[in-house]
Amino acid sequence: MNTVFRFLLVGGALALVYALLAALATSQLPWPKAISAAAAWIACIPLGFWCHRHFTFTGSARRPFALGLYALTQVLGMGIGAGTSFLFASGRFWPDLMVHLCASALAAVASYVINRKLTFPEGGAP
Repeated sequence: MNTVFRFLLVGGALALVYALLAALATSQLPWPKAISAAAAWIACIPLGFWCHRHFTFTGSARRPFALGLYALTQVLGMGIGAGTSFLFASGRFWPDLMVHLCASALAAVASYVINRKLTFPEGGAP
């Protein structure tokens, strides 16, 4: 199975989990929307790393600091999620769900490129 297809499968599942958590957080928690969205993103990082390491990028070289690199990559995604939440979240579940799904899609493009090149390089260190 192609790496991009596996990334879309894993990333799509993670995006759905994030969007649901973020929509619940921004519509139910008394926190600022950007903080709620960032907290939901942070909650997804360990699961995302494990899924990408063991399913998406199976032929990649082992990196001693892969989790740290992955977490740093997710800072960009968190910024996208928090920024779109700050700008567009309304505090209503269904509209916020769409906002967070769009943010996840944008972050996924950046995440794939960075993770394929740096975090999980093919065959060896870059």
